[in-house]
Amino acid sequence: MNHNKTIENIVDGELRDGIVHGIAVLAGSPEERLFELERGFATPTHDYPMTLDTVIDAASTTKVTCGITPLLILHHRGLIDFDAPFTEYLPQYDAPLPYPFTVRQLANHTSGFYGVGPYYKTPYFSADGSTLVKRLMHAAPIHPPTPVPVYSCWNYLLLAQIIEQISGRNLTAFCQNEIFMPLKMVSSNLGTPAIGVPKSRIAQTINTDAPGLISDHQAKYIFPTGDSSANAGLFTCANDFEKLLVCYLHNGAYEGGKLFDEKDLQEAAPDTQDKTHGYRRLGWVIYDMHLTDKAFGTALSHSGFSGQTILFDQKLGKYAIVLTTRFGDYERAKTNRYRIINELLYTD
Repeated sequence: MNHNKTIENIVDGELRDGIVHGIAVLAGSPEERLFELERGFATPTHDYPMTLDTVIDAASTTKVTCGITPLLILHHRGLIDFDAPFTEYLPQYDAPLPYPFTVRQLANHTSGFYGVGPYYKTPYFSADGSTLVKRLMHAAPIHPPTPVPVYSCWNYLLLAQIIEQISGRNLTAFCQNEIFMPLKMVSSNLGTPAIGVPKSRIAQTINTDAPGLISDHQAKYIFPTGDSSANAGLFTCANDFEKLLVCYLHNGAYEGGKLFDEKDLQEAAPDTQDKTHGYRRLGWVIYDMHLTDKAFGTALSHSGFSGQTILFDQKLGKYAIVLTTRFGDYERAKTNRYRIINELLYTD
């Protein structure tokens, strides 16, 4: 299945029009790879080819990798109740709350923690990461809880602090020891590319001046001060994402152990209760208007601003990964990533 004219036409069009500089596509099941594609370049200067091993700033796919996955691990260990008020796990948070916001509401972007104005300005922002994190503990939600998702990184900045409070460890170290090392995601790291990854394997993404930098406007300030965020900042590659998604398809199990089990994963299991764009049950997206209805109720996915989409479908027993270095139109790029996934997994 390594030749697909529809996918090749999509990819060629994205590269030709400068929407992306490079693209890596990987799809399969726990038993075998079904499709691989490597095309274009990892940087806008076209110095190095884009491959399945190219390490890229994964943007908001960090949220499910380094936010939701740690939460499932902690849930498996009986250390967190997703429906408890988040302040039970973050006692240092002292801003007044009109409602008892839960951990699940943070994960699902229904908490009311989002900013105001065209750029969703927040009251805690600072270009100094440590100051930003400190202000976060005193910043009250601007809005009441919402019945539908209102996407905001604010939620995942708080979730990072919750994970650190419960685990007693920095989120970067937690992910390294509890996710990347067990799954042998040897090219993955939070905050910076993993030590030892050569320059020729590191991509440059939009809104950065060089390869290996974070594009997100908050995470790029947080990690240099030794703090952590779960909203963005993951550096990884398609080959490592495959290991994570296969673990999810195995209900948290991997060779030699388990991160979580089927009961924990049920907290995020897809359903068909809501067709609102961005609908989630625990961080992972259940309904996305770009994804075919054939996947609704069976697939979980997430995308990143700088050009990444990952998905796994428990019913099909398959995963798909599309990583790009997006520098052009956001909506076109996202639509075409899902067109590739629809073609790979849901076209008869």
